[in-house]
Amino acid sequence: MALSEKLRKLRDRRNWSQQTLADMMNMDRSTVSRHETGKSIPNYHTVVRFAELYQVEKEYLVEELNQLLPKVDEPGYITKESLEDHDLGIILQLLQQEPDLKKKLLDLYLMSPKRRAFFVDLLTYQIKASKRHKNI
Repeated sequence: MALSEKLRKLRDRRNWSQQTLADMMNMDRSTVSRHETGKSIPNYHTVVRFAELYQVEKEYLVEELNQLLPKVDEPGYITKESLEDHDLGIILQLLQQEPDLKKKLLDLYLMSPKRRAFFVDLLTYQIKASKRHKNI
C-alpha cells in the first residue's frame, strides 16, 4: 500500500478532517491533501511525526517513504558546499557526536522563517554571552 493511502486511511480511522490533522501537525491543510494524494512526498521528519501522532510504528510509514525517495549509492549529506570546507567538516562531526543537536536543528529548520530567526538570534546571543563569562 502506498504511503499516501496509508496516511489517508490512518486519518479516516480517527474521523479527523484534513484541517484537524493539519492543525495537529502544524501545517497547511493543502499540504496534508498533497501528501494523501501522492502529489508530494513528506520528508522523513514529517513521516515520523505522522507515526507518532497516529501511534503506529514509524517503520510502517518509513518503509513506503524509502521506496518513494531516489536511491543514493552511499548514505551521506547533500550539500552545496564542498566537503573540503573545513567548517562544514567540523559541523558534520559535531552533529555525529551530538544526536540531540541534530534533532533540534531539524526542528529549527521546520519552523516558520520568523520563528527560526528568533531562535537563531537567541542562540547567537547565548554563545556570545558564554564567551564573555568563561566560568560558565
